[in-house]
Amino acid sequence: MINKIDRFERKWIYRKSDNLTLINSLIRSKLFFNFHHPSRKVNSIYFDTNNYSSIRQNLDGISEKKKIRVRWYGDKKNITDPILEIKSKKGSETKKEIFKIDELNELKFPDFNNLKLIKDIVNSKNKSKNILHPILTTNYDRHYLVSNSGIVRATIDYNLKSIYLKNMSQIEIVKNFASTCILEIKYPTNLDKYVRRNLSEITLRLSKNSKFINSAFTLPSYFS
Repeated sequence: MINKIDRFERKWIYRKSDNLTLINSLIRSKLFFNFHHPSRKVNSIYFDTNNYSSIRQNLDGISEKKKIRVRWYGDKKNITDPILEIKSKKGSETKKEIFKIDELNELKFPDFNNLKLIKDIVNSKNKSKNILHPILTTNYDRHYLVSNSGIVRATIDYNLKSIYLKNMSQIEIVKNFASTCILEIKYPTNLDKYVRRNLSEITLRLSKNSKFINSAFTLPSYFS
């Protein structure tokens, strides 16, 4: 295992493709965000049981839930330095376990035979009683920002696209969320009151001037 992270993750959907508005709001906020490191493309394969138990947990509003994904960065067609992430959430509190999966490095994606291999390796590492299946893949661009204190982090995801994989075939069922951005704020659990107090100024300004809403379950918010 690479590391284990405990933190709060708060997420909002911005119903426009203008991610510059989000960037400016963060930079001008009381937390004084600035760019952390260069933007990059994020690719993920999400896994679930045959009856979509993970997705159902979100739809039903269950506070304790888990999602499992393989993630890599850069070219979506070439899996490079992939990791397995197991995220457990209770409300907005997130625990994340991260594992390297060198067996998948340099695989071409999507490929029918490689999907079977990916499924087998993820199940061997997850060690759950339930068999997991690759449900869909997502890819998007991500900006990374950090507060002036270096403690609070923010990401902005845009150019979102997802491809359905449940049928394990070469037929791509694509959903495009190009007109949506996702803002996520991440910080240690002991700073919750401080961050929420300073976040209210950011979200209030955006909600007054745009189609910016606190996110309930939607495909882009769940799979980012």
